[in-house]
Amino acid sequence: MAQALQRLGYQVQLIGSVDRLLDNWRQDNLPEFVWNLSVRALSRSRTAIAPAILEQFGIPYTGADAACKSLVLNKDWLKPLLQWSDIQTPPWHHYRLGETITQLPEWPLSILKPACEGYSLGLTRFDSAQGLAALQAIVGHLQQQFQSPVLCEPLIMGREITVGIVGNPGDAFPLLSGAVETLTLDQQPLGDRILDLTAKQQGGFQKVPVDLATPELAPLQTVALKLMQWLAPLDYATFDFRVTPDGQAYLLDINADATLHPQRSLAQIATKAGLAYQDLISAILQTSRQRWQLG
Repeated sequence: MAQALQRLGYQVQLIGSVDRLLDNWRQDNLPEFVWNLSVRALSRSRTAIAPAILEQFGIPYTGADAACKSLVLNKDWLKPLLQWSDIQTPPWHHYRLGETITQLPEWPLSILKPACEGYSLGLTRFDSAQGLAALQAIVGHLQQQFQSPVLCEPLIMGREITVGIVGNPGDAFPLLSGAVETLTLDQQPLGDRILDLTAKQQGGFQKVPVDLATPELAPLQTVALKLMQWLAPLDYATFDFRVTPDGQAYLLDINADATLHPQRSLAQIATKAGLAYQDLISAILQTSRQRWQLG
């Protein structure tokens, strides 16, 4: 990213952590603009810290603000709002820290995940045939590891589609819109497989561009654009869906801190749209500067 920004003519300083940003403030060496990638660790407010500080300093930055970052990171806050907005998301149980679980979920296969994590951290598949004691043990381990409540959702079997959007509501919205599907190496939909952290590290999957204009996938774009407007400004984001064989689409997650690695979903969506990686970075920077009225 630094190289792409330098090629666009910008002088780039790698800040690193929020602590380094505060050190720069103490030394009266704050930047004019920040590309915010900060996620910190082990706090339900972790993604909100950097934008909150930057706003206090009066420094414009890329990406969503503190309120939006907190909302989308904390899935136990986000999911009720999705339901309220008539956006289909899997049903769920919320296991509080220290809660005694007394019964199995009503669905046979579940996904367990920390309520305020991303990047598939802690994502665990659970089969109710393992029994109540196993559920209690797994949830207890996740709660201890992440110091977070745990969500339990049914495993939605079908296609996994990631929609990517760049832009904020306005005259040229969106600047980029597209999607990729995660497939196995033999070109099969994920079905009952999940992309947990181990699966991502080991590989064995590929992301293939798909057409959001098809009748089955057009509703996904509608939902993503609706959320981009509802949560604006985000500048850029990705939205993870599962689509069942009968065409039911479920929104699994909103990534307001979507990775910008050149081999991940948003960059691949840009490539399909004819944008090189540097063009993607330029488009995000353009929409961010526009919303900060920087010209």
